[in-house]
Amino acid sequence: MKQVAEKVGYCESKLYAMIREGHFPPGKKMATGGVRWLDSEVDDWIMRAYAQAPEARLRLA
Repeated sequence: MKQVAEKVGYCESKLYAMIREGHFPPGKKMATGGVRWLDSEVDDWIMRAYAQAPEARLRLA
């Protein structure tokens, strides 16, 4: 979670809240313990969040 939080620029508690609310991918529980996120899922979320930001829409227009 720490690496994911650093990658997206949010604190861990914010990400956990977003997961509970269905606004961030929940990650996959591993048989060996812990939870992991696929880079592709996190990257997709970042691109969607960026595309939805008002300043990004101005640059994409």
